[in-house]
Amino acid sequence: IFVRVALGTLLERYGPVNVQCGLMLFGAYWVALSSIIFSDWSFILIRTMIGCAGASFVTNQFWCSLMFAPTIVGTANATAAGWGNLGGGVTQIFIVWCLFKPFQAAGMSVDLAWRISMLVPAVLFLVIAVIMKLFCWDTPIAKRFDVSVTGKTSKAS
Repeated sequence: IFVRVALGTLLERYGPVNVQCGLMLFGAYWVALSSIIFSDWSFILIRTMIGCAGASFVTNQFWCSLMFAPTIVGTANATAAGWGNLGGGVTQIFIVWCLFKPFQAAGMSVDLAWRISMLVPAVLFLVIAVIMKLFCWDTPIAKRFDVSVTGKTSKAS
């Protein structure tokens, strides 16, 4: 919950592209570290940090609100949230059936196949963060966010 609240200030200060890229890089780091989990406490710590990266839906909702007209922003937010939830489920299937099982079939031990499987999404997080930073705009008319778009006169403190 703390991350969700902090994201509001970060979004108004740095804009959705920068914040989302930061979350993706943060998530990539912790997902990559999940491949070396070795104890109960390391599992809890790493899983908690990955959960913090999951607060990216806050960025998503803020960004949709900037990108779509008021007449359709509700539909846009609902659709984006639905795709986000679907993505979480698909990821669970992808990790097992497209990575873990083939790695295991290729002769890796169960432990090694699971660990290597976690590196693939970490690399994807990095690739998407770079693509997003290079090609995405914060608003339909401006590459980078200005708080005045929201009707405010100053950035978050």
